[in-house]
Amino acid sequence: MTKFLNPALAASKASRKKRQQAEETPDTAATARAMATLRRSLNKQVKKADNEERLRDKAIGDTMPDFIAAMDEEVLAPFFFSLERLATAPNRRRIASHPLRPEIVDEMHAEADEEEAAEAEEAAKANAATRKAETAKASAQEASPEA
Repeated sequence: MTKFLNPALAASKASRKKRQQAEETPDTAATARAMATLRRSLNKQVKKADNEERLRDKAIGDTMPDFIAAMDEEVLAPFFFSLERLATAPNRRRIASHPLRPEIVDEMHAEADEEEAAEAEEAAKANAATRKAETAKASAQEASPEA
């Protein structure tokens, strides 16, 4: 060691790291009160945001029947089609029973289902062709002598 270093400070790496790390704050009554206040404040903010979201959803739900009734016939079918495509199966059946829903929506769903099935079949064929090509390539590599 040189004379420029304080031997107490020039200790092992582990002890230097230990000094550099901040010690844990002591748990005092003031710290506990501050944390409790922070938790209450955060809980209020979360409850307020949840309440705003719930009220927004309720407002949309309350307005939706009037909105559907005011729609033109040419907009009504695509609206119900899009709404049902996004809905889960049970909700799709419930929406399908709406009295203002046009019958053409069933045909639109049938066409969309056929298109999706054709796309899935094409994707399966492409995957099979890719796997077959990879298998052939691997077989060719195994069959060729290594240099």
